[in-house]
Amino acid sequence: MGPLDARRYIDFKLYLTRPANGTGCQVALLPTAEVGETIAPVIVSAELGPAAALLPLIASKGITLRKLVEFGKGLANWLLPEQQIDGVASIRDLFIEALKRAGNQGGVRLRLIIADAALKQLPWEYIYFDPSGVGGPDSMSGFLALDPRISIVRHEPLPHPHPLANDSGTDMANLRMVIAGASPSTQRPLRVAEELNYITEAVRDFAVDGVHVTSIPLLDATPLDVGTALRGANSTAIFHFAGHGITEAAKRDPFSVGQIREEGYLYFLEDKATKSEAKVRADDLAPLLQAAGVRLAVFGACYSGLRSERYPWDGVAGALARRDIPAVITMQYEIYDPHAIAFTKAFYGILAAGLSLDEAMAAGRLAMYGVTSDQQDQPGLLEWGVPVLYSRLPDGQLFPERMQRAGATAEKFRTTIQQTINTIAQTGMVVGIEARVINGAFEVTQKVAVVDGQLVGVKADTASGDLQVNQDVGTVSGTAIGVKLDDLNNG
Repeated sequence: MGPLDARRYIDFKLYLTRPANGTGCQVALLPTAEVGETIAPVIVSAELGPAAALLPLIASKGITLRKLVEFGKGLANWLLPEQQIDGVASIRDLFIEALKRAGNQGGVRLRLIIADAALKQLPWEYIYFDPSGVGGPDSMSGFLALDPRISIVRHEPLPHPHPLANDSGTDMANLRMVIAGASPSTQRPLRVAEELNYITEAVRDFAVDGVHVTSIPLLDATPLDVGTALRGANSTAIFHFAGHGITEAAKRDPFSVGQIREEGYLYFLEDKATKSEAKVRADDLAPLLQAAGVRLAVFGACYSGLRSERYPWDGVAGALARRDIPAVITMQYEIYDPHAIAFTKAFYGILAAGLSLDEAMAAGRLAMYGVTSDQQDQPGLLEWGVPVLYSRLPDGQLFPERMQRAGATAEKFRTTIQQTINTIAQTGMVVGIEARVINGAFEVTQKVAVVDGQLVGVKADTASGDLQVNQDVGTVSGTAIGVKLDDLNNG
């Protein structure tokens, strides 16, 4: 990986729909120059797919990791089937080959183009299989979403051109970000102020490579506050919402007798003094974000990623995806505060440093996994699979201006992450990264521990410039991968 180069991802485009009989899954590998394509769609039976009975357990966080692995293997059977057609390599074989071709310095972007509304509802982020083919007992390393080389992106098929990040061709000196948070008295209390503070502090003194981030925090946000902050074409690059979301039966569908429409709402405040609630339809917020030129919309709201089979465009994720915001991140299930905050700190830290959207998502997931239970036979916290990325961007470059001027800090960050991946690939070690932002600079400690055998460590000395890298080596048993961004400005 040369200086200043982003991790290069091979696009692996999969088109999913239902077979003619309405059961199982039909998947086709769409053409790309690097991978090729399948001769014909592959049809996989319902029996080989994920067990529908496990879905409620995932949603309630009551599933054990063993059962989650079982479900993930079913997802892999549908998404990356092993069946060969006329002796041609299977889709799974082609994926494994693409991952080998990308190498540890590259990656593969699993771009899921899902045409069937029922298939949109599945939590594809829990897909599980071991692409190494080495075998052995199940472990957390089999979940593809926890591999930094693999990016899982949901690409909504829409009848208009793909969005492009508005690369002006000039240096990007300032990035404007609106951060709205609300916790109405009628809902479960949330640590909204803490989350907003983390984001605000993270960007307040950020001055890496001459790039500044200006945050507009809106605590106890009302719909009027948000509308005012988003006023003006191309006024805002990032919108972040911290609070409650819901998908509920809103009203009767006048076009379908006996049917009730399911719509997505976000809870803002109607009155700051009483903290009474104001439910805002996602479909009303979406055009405001689109008009403001928002490139990235992040919703830390529980269930904001739910999709309805009958009304797939009426939830938060659907409403935003339909408006073709370049990148939207939603939560498909309930998410706990510690995990939401861990994701926020890791995601924005890496994105601001100049790395790609794919890399930032990987860091955010690993940060959540750092506070996740790994007890195999007990219900585990599965937060790392809750975030869902919707994007039709062709290359994951959300801010190409930022990536073009990313300097030594981004390169050192990538080097540290690359050392992490190399260690996992070569020795099967437990690897974690703890990072903090102090006065606009990054300090990263790479933690490496041996699972079995002797550690072949990679030494990262103190780096010049805006990033200092240290190494902490020990010995443990088990398997864990975590990224954690600590509190800011606390030395």
